Amino acid sequence: MYKIIQHSHSGIMWLVMATLILSVLFSFLGFIKTNESGSPKLFKLYYTTKLLVYIQFILGVILLFVSPKIHYGAGFMKDSDLRFYGMEHPLMMIIAVGLIAFGLFKSKKKPTDAKKNKTVFIYYTIALIVMALMIPWKAVLS
Repeated sequence: MYKIIQHSHSGIMWLVMATLILSVLFSFLGFIKTNESGSPKLFKLYYTTKLLVYIQFILGVILLFVSPKIHYGAGFMKDSDLRFYGMEHPLMMIIAVGLIAFGLFKSKKKPTDAKKNKTVFIYYTIALIVMALMIPWKAVLS
């Protein structure tokens, strides 16, 4: 069970990063092109990104409980790998998920499409940076 969830978590990570990068790019383009009306397809992309992030989050929470890499006990904070996988990575990913959810929620309340895209751009960009910094690239690329 652990291997299936771990591989799913790793595979969906690429989809999350791809849709998040596309969302950031398209929201930036929608923000700078203020004279055009927004496309409903853009907001479908934003919602798809949010859905994939939620699925990734659920798989990550399951991994917290079944992963052999995580042992909460004496010396937990002294070991950098245990600290990363057990505290730093999950905490920062929760923040990134919150930024994505809050950014999309806040964009709904904006009066114009340009302001909606600006809001999505800001929150999704910060979430993208947080996620990119907290992905264990050594483990992913090996």
